[in-house]
Amino acid sequence: MKIHIKFIFFTLVSGLLLGLPLSGEDKIVSREITSQLENLFAASRKVNAVGEEKEKARLAIERSMDWDKIAKMCLGPKYVKKNAGKNLAEFTALLKEVVVKSAYTRLDKFWDSSTKYKFENIEINGGTAKIPTKFSVKGDAVLLEYYFSKKGNQWMIYDISYEDIRYSTNISEQIDAFLKDGNFATLLEKLRKRRDELIEEPSKPKKS
Repeated sequence: MKIHIKFIFFTLVSGLLLGLPLSGEDKIVSREITSQLENLFAASRKVNAVGEEKEKARLAIERSMDWDKIAKMCLGPKYVKKNAGKNLAEFTALLKEVVVKSAYTRLDKFWDSSTKYKFENIEINGGTAKIPTKFSVKGDAVLLEYYFSKKGNQWMIYDISYEDIRYSTNISEQIDAFLKDGNFATLLEKLRKRRDELIEEPSKPKKS
């Protein structure tokens, strides 16, 4: 099973929220989300810095994501129900590790002088928000939509779509297909293996 997780990394590389026709409480929410994103943009540039600066940047990114909700959406209600408890907790922890460790290998490289973006709109509906954004990345046009939900007092990222394809739906379909022939224990083992590979990769000598 190959889990495609790269699009979630773009949640950390959008820009300032300007010129959107919001008013009242929605305007307050948009400023709150914008402020949170600005902090993440700064952090995303430092994920491979040295020492304490790197650790602070990575922690900020990890805390911006609603990992419980992400895991449940990727797993789907059928398998969430069947694997509630210890299995679900381990799946959530492993998914988080694989996502962030993969992201850290490339996240800071996204930013260069060619990267441009434009927020098209922001939709706020009670405790959820969606931000469609058009990117130009090295000359390629990309449409991404970021999904936020409010957890306690914080707005957190829980999903993203790439050209109208939801990240959670994509992963859920792959997991569903895998579990038709395999089992949940095997899925966890594959995630453990991938996590361990990502831990080992930074210590491997680079090819000249």
